[in-house]
Amino acid sequence: MHHTLKLIFSAALAVAIVAASAPVQAGPADTIKERRALMKNYGKNMKVIGGYLKKGMGTAADVAASADKIAANAGKIVALYPKGTAASDNVGKTRAKPEIWSERAKFEDAVGKLKTLAMNLAAAARTGNKGAIGKAMGALGKQSCGGCHRAFRAKKK
Repeated sequence: MHHTLKLIFSAALAVAIVAASAPVQAGPADTIKERRALMKNYGKNMKVIGGYLKKGMGTAADVAASADKIAANAGKIVALYPKGTAASDNVGKTRAKPEIWSERAKFEDAVGKLKTLAMNLAAAARTGNKGAIGKAMGALGKQSCGGCHRAFRAKKK
């Protein structure tokens, strides 16, 4: 009997530990807040790059670090756009268009392009060649950021 109680207690303790360590599922509003924060981080890093190119602020190493952050964060984007978080779902402040879900493969390709172009920018920055950095930044802004925003983000009201 004593052994059985020990087993039951151990099993209950294991279940409690697993339940306590399981990630809490974020609701749609929390997910939207998280992705908005990620996009603001992109903006911050783009300002570092733009400041270097337009005003000579910082260094090429700063540009590389910012581009690396953009590339690393690209891996988080798709998960931050689960179904039920479009602007039309009225669950938080977002301009996400329903096309993100109806054209999911196109959206995921755009996110992959962001990562690739950000990595190209980081590589250009590591050369220290300002012309190459500018060209890579232009490609990132036009082909990736702009391309995704035009297709998948509604205009401000």
